[in-house]
Amino acid sequence: MIARRIAAAGALALAATASVPAFASAAPVQPTRALLTADEFPAGTTDYTLENRSPSAGLPSSSESPKCSAQREDLDQRLRGITSANAVALRRANEILVYVLDRPVTTQIADLATHCAIPGMGVATPRAVPGDLARVRARVVTTSPDTIQGWADVRGATVSVNLFGIDGAAADREAFWQLFRAQIAKVERQP
Repeated sequence: MIARRIAAAGALALAATASVPAFASAAPVQPTRALLTADEFPAGTTDYTLENRSPSAGLPSSSESPKCSAQREDLDQRLRGITSANAVALRRANEILVYVLDRPVTTQIADLATHCAIPGMGVATPRAVPGDLARVRARVVTTSPDTIQGWADVRGATVSVNLFGIDGAAADREAFWQLFRAQIAKVERQP
């Protein structure tokens, strides 16, 4: 069950950020340098592992509408040749996935998640985003009490944070917001 969620979230998480031009004076974001390190995760986090997943919009379901198929194909096209970095960790009864992509795809990912079924999870429900994250056009969704995913546009890159409760545990919303803000801030600070 966790592997299915990770695969589904990984596919969508890697696809997340709306189009915002990078700051003219800032160097392009380097995902491997911008990704949170183990020491930057919340206290109590264990099993931090760097991974090298290729971004993908995921496989369509056999009953997917033509509109969703077109959205998924558009996202896959945008993800081709993208550079990304991602980490997986555990914290209490939650699995954490954090990604940084070198292109903005938040809008496309979040739109796909909220209009089309996420493989193995269903259609996501948009959630309110705190005002301090409006500047990065953050989008946050849930598919159940045990899942929360967020994407944001930061300096022409996409930040994605995903928490999944293990064995029916609720997603740790406090840890999610802490990680989301920390990952956004780190990308903003990257030289």
